[in-house]
Amino acid sequence: MDRRPWPPKSAIASLTPDQRRTLFAAGLPKEFAAEEVLVHQGETTKHVYVLIDGLTKVTSSSHNGREVLLAIRSRGDLIGELAGMDDRPRVATVAATGPVLALVIGHREFEAYLARDPEAFRAVSASVVGKLRSTTERVVDYSAHEAPVRLARVLYRLYLDYGVRHDDRVELGIPITQPELASIIGASEAAVQKALAGLRRRGIVNTGYRTNAITALGALADAAELPPDAR
Repeated sequence: MDRRPWPPKSAIASLTPDQRRTLFAAGLPKEFAAEEVLVHQGETTKHVYVLIDGLTKVTSSSHNGREVLLAIRSRGDLIGELAGMDDRPRVATVAATGPVLALVIGHREFEAYLARDPEAFRAVSASVVGKLRSTTERVVDYSAHEAPVRLARVLYRLYLDYGVRHDDRVELGIPITQPELASIIGASEAAVQKALAGLRRRGIVNTGYRTNAITALGALADAAELPPDAR
């Protein structure tokens, strides 16, 4: 098993070493190629994934066929735990953005693991609550702020979670396109292009094909209108 530190905000990082070993012993490793789907929206499977390496994108399609990027999941995150806990169909599609290594844990094994260890159950539940809290915050952002502020807030959160610092730059360590940013903030691609142009003019971001870098993180927080305790 990969011995790198688990990202501090990930679900796996919240488990003790013994809890991790017990959970991992219940799973089997599986590799996925770029764009390969781990789970499909609407399917009734119940297995759970632990992401060991790589990135995945969580998307949902509406009745009119519009696809929305809901979230990005990376090393240490759980995928599919909601269906594994409530016996409902999958609410989203999860696909690899590049090579992905994951542990596949069967529904019964995952359920038994949580039943045996109340502390692990609380940690997994906290992870689910954190995802729901993030969704709620986005809904509030949609209603309270215009597109440029929503974009700045999303970029700020992405850089906190996935940013890689290089001297005076913080590069986003995941590939993400302008249409995907538009789907995250609930705006048109044109609105995202305009907002990014404004951030570039202010010297806050540099952008390229599927690449973004922050050159002034504090200024980005200002553009996001974040209070001091949220930075």
